[in-house]
Amino acid sequence: MSFELADLLSGVIDGDWVLVPLPTIGKHIRERGFDHIKLMCRKMGSPMKCVLKRRNNTTQVGATIDERRIQALGAYEAVGVDAQERYLLVDDVWTTGSSMLAACEAMRAAGAKNLAIAVIARS
Repeated sequence: MSFELADLLSGVIDGDWVLVPLPTIGKHIRERGFDHIKLMCRKMGSPMKCVLKRRNNTTQVGATIDERRIQALGAYEAVGVDAQERYLLVDDVWTTGSSMLAACEAMRAAGAKNLAIAVIARS
């Protein structure tokens, strides 16, 4: 399924973007046996950099809107960001936007100037 979604997403991306997968928590990677967002980014064929690191292992699944916002605060740290590159942050689902907004804040704090986002679904 990740490959089909990658084909769909890569068909609408134009330009030279560096793909940045939002980090998946270790528990979910262990449950699935793989990191679906990284697989999807690899399949898309554009350069990928894992410059976002998780600061905690909280899960947003099942959390209320307020819990999601609080959990997302400071959830990410960005390292190795080049201010000259164009970054496309990639995630699978947009529920409240808390995770993506926190990731964008971390990227901007690390010096990223040119950011865009891509999500596959909205719940």
